[in-house]
Amino acid sequence: MKPKVVILGSGFAGFGAFYSFVKKINDKVDISVVDPSVFSLSKPILPEVAFGERALNEALIPIGKYIEKYNHTFIRKEVKFINPETNQVILEDDSSLSYDYLIISLGAVKDYNAIEGFKEYGYSICDYSQALRFLDRRASSIGNNVVIGACLTQWGSASMVKTLAAPCEGPIGEIMFMLDYYLRKHNRRDKTNITVFTPGEIFFEDVGERVHKNMEPVIKKSNINVVTKKILKRIDKEYVEFEDSSRLECDMAIIIPPYRGQKFLIDSNISDEAGFIPTDKHMRHTTYKNIFAAGDINATSMPKLGHIAVKQSHTAASVIISEITQKEEIIPFEPEILCIMNRGEEATLILSNWMYGGNIDLTFNGKIPKFIKMGFDAFYFYSHGKMPPKWSEDYLTKLLVKCLNK
Repeated sequence: MKPKVVILGSGFAGFGAFYSFVKKINDKVDISVVDPSVFSLSKPILPEVAFGERALNEALIPIGKYIEKYNHTFIRKEVKFINPETNQVILEDDSSLSYDYLIISLGAVKDYNAIEGFKEYGYSICDYSQALRFLDRRASSIGNNVVIGACLTQWGSASMVKTLAAPCEGPIGEIMFMLDYYLRKHNRRDKTNITVFTPGEIFFEDVGERVHKNMEPVIKKSNINVVTKKILKRIDKEYVEFEDSSRLECDMAIIIPPYRGQKFLIDSNISDEAGFIPTDKHMRHTTYKNIFAAGDINATSMPKLGHIAVKQSHTAASVIISEITQKEEIIPFEPEILCIMNRGEEATLILSNWMYGGNIDLTFNGKIPKFIKMGFDAFYFYSHGKMPPKWSEDYLTKLLVKCLNK
């Protein structure tokens, strides 16, 4: 009988694991992918959806069609509970799904309800409904004072790596630059103040001094104000208030909410108190050796970034493939920051492993990074959730290091 692999979630990490199995052992394993949605959401496109540059359907990849193409099973249901002792996933209708290996790649919950006043006055771009709300508001009136920032996230005790005050500030950078470009394009920039806040000691705390030095003139040129060590308390109609009682005038607040894990993971006793899953360096659960976690739900994933999720999924899948075949090598998890921020006509590419003790800390500004981002987005969409070939990423990294690390 073929080993049964169950994958919970179909984002970057879920698809990354699935296609790893398809490539190496497609006919030697039975895979079930469980997700409550019929679509996988490509989140890097959401800022462009919010600004009307892309249609929402360009960010949505049908899941079932491409899982079943490789003779595997897609189950569109919520997960209710995991019983690690009996190797069973309990679904919303109380049906059960047995597994030999379980990969949890659900992503984190964006906790908008934790922000006082968000429902009435807040905006975000973290999911498609919020991006469409932003699009509607942008089309009417943005106002004279826009405040953009990330909430403080309280991580659980399983986060044994260096933690960040904000889950990921790349989207904040992208929003502020795209808003600046949009307002200049429509001759409204001189009427609107843009202020960015961070709960951290510095903005972009996951990269090193060189990236900060290179980004400072870009931020200054865009006339964006940055304030640090600000923990959001509440959003009002005319201002945002922080825990230190300071306020910023605000007509529109664009917020990255705090992250938390799924409650059923806590109830299943396989996560820490915040709902994030403890794993070793191979993404294997520290207690249950046939359970793996990849992506934002993994307590060692820091920051919560798509590139990190993909790398973790490849490591987790390689461990399982190695155990099934008794010959394939394990892919080591070598974390790095790789992201591209759309800035309108141009973009900024950041490549850094500074946070993990490395010496790469680079930025690349201009039109070429914009074309790279467009190319990645198109490849991911039209290949139905596949990553570009590894050689292309390796070549890009070597080229950037050679050209920029001088």
